Amino acid sequence: MKAIITGANGQLAKDLIENAPKNVKLIPLSKQELDITDMEKLDETLKQASADIVINTAAFVNVDLCESQPEKAFLVNSVGVKNLVEASKRAGAILLQVSTDYVFDGGKLKDKEPYKEEDIPNPINVYGVSKYAGELVVRNYLNKYYIVRVASLYGRAGSKSKGGNFVYTVLNKAKRGEPLKVVNDIYMSPTYAKDAAVKIWELLINRREFGTYHITNSGYCSWYEFAVKILDYAGIKADAIPISHRDFPRKAKIPLWTPLESGKGISTRRWEEALKEFINSL
Repeated sequence: MKAIITGANGQLAKDLIENAPKNVKLIPLSKQELDITDMEKLDETLKQASADIVINTAAFVNVDLCESQPEKAFLVNSVGVKNLVEASKRAGAILLQVSTDYVFDGGKLKDKEPYKEEDIPNPINVYGVSKYAGELVVRNYLNKYYIVRVASLYGRAGSKSKGGNFVYTVLNKAKRGEPLKVVNDIYMSPTYAKDAAVKIWELLINRREFGTYHITNSGYCSWYEFAVKILDYAGIKADAIPISHRDFPRKAKIPLWTPLESGKGISTRRWEEALKEFINSL
C-alpha cells in the first residue's frame, strides 16, 4: 500500500507517520510541499505518486480565526477537499478525510449521550460548517471514501496553528505559576493523537466498509476535569479554577456537548489511560 498524507507537519499527521505499518510506503507532504487549494499541483502530485490512499489531515483548524476569516476556512476545509476529491478520482486513489466533532451542535447535552456516526450534523460555527461542507463533498462525489471524525486531539507534535495543545498549555501555565481558569460546562472526548493514528491505520489495513467513522478515546469529560487529570498525572500541585463558558468569551459559538462514540465497532481505550501514557512519555 502506498499512502499520501497531506498536512504532514500537523499533530495527527506526525503520529500517522510514526505509527504507519511497515508494509505501507508513505509519502508525507507538508503544506509547503502540497497546498490542497492548488488544483494543478494536486493533480500532478497524485498522478505521479500512484498512491492507493490519500489521507487528508490538512485543515484550517483555529476555530476563532475561522469566524473572522471564513473565506480561508471554506477555501481549505471545503474547496481544498473538493480538489482532493477530484484529484483522487482521477488518480484512482481512496480518500480518507479527517473531520471533527464540531460538525455537531451539542443538542444531545440534555440526554448526556455521545454522538454516533448516524447522528445528523448541525454545526454552529464557521469551522464546523466548513468541515461539514467538506464531508458532504466527499460523501456525495465519491463511492470509495472514509470520513474519520476525531476530537480534542493532543500529541507530542502539538498543533502549530493552536500553539501546541491543551495538555501543553495546562502544564506550561502550571509550571509558571499562572492561574488556571478552565471551563467546566463544555464536554468532549479527549483523544491521544497516537491512538487515533493507530485506529486509522487499522481501518485502512483491514479494509473496513467505506463510510463515516468516529475515532476518539472512549468516555468524555469537561475541559476542567481534563485539566485536573493532567495536573494529577504530571504530579504538579496547582489549583485549577472551574468557570462557565460564559466567563470565557469566544469569537466562535462553541457546542457545549460533543463527546463521540463509534457505533461501528471501533473500540478504543479510556481517555484517562491514554492521557496517563502520554504524560509519562514527556
